[in-house]
Amino acid sequence: MLPADFAAPVRAIDAGKANIEKSGSGDLPVRRYWPAVMAKGGKLIDPLASLAPYYRWVQTSNYVASPPNPTFLPNYGYVVLAGPGGLVESTELALGFLLLGPETHYPSHQHPAVEIYVVAAGTAEWRKGDDPWRVEPVGSVIRHETMMPHATRTLAEPLLAIYIWQGDLKTNARIIAS
Repeated sequence: MLPADFAAPVRAIDAGKANIEKSGSGDLPVRRYWPAVMAKGGKLIDPLASLAPYYRWVQTSNYVASPPNPTFLPNYGYVVLAGPGGLVESTELALGFLLLGPETHYPSHQHPAVEIYVVAAGTAEWRKGDDPWRVEPVGSVIRHETMMPHATRTLAEPLLAIYIWQGDLKTNARIIAS
């Protein structure tokens, strides 16, 4: 269940204003895991399947300019459903999903937006600051406050996590030294 400060803006998204004209571009290598994730099904995954032809897969520009390691970019990508550049434009929040390939380390990073992740599929370890790594099962809600360093590393299967950002939506995440 989403915290109240995120639930209301998500409910306010008007899906009827989706701009499917700018759809289907930006295919990325990580999309090779999409069929396996969709095959798992589930209440968080099934609604995403019908929109798949309209997705524009993207990567954070500063990660593209300076990847954290050689295997990261082929195993990383996300889709903005609502927010700046999304299927539905919004300046109030960014809502979409992150897809990470198996055995991928998304190193410690931070951003000014407050972020919620909801684990939709896959097994991964999550870390906040210097806390120990912990496995979060499907359905877990993970919150990162403004500028909270956090990291994710997938295990043997791909990870699909729904994300929601509020606050500063213009400033990209930045990898930080760990």
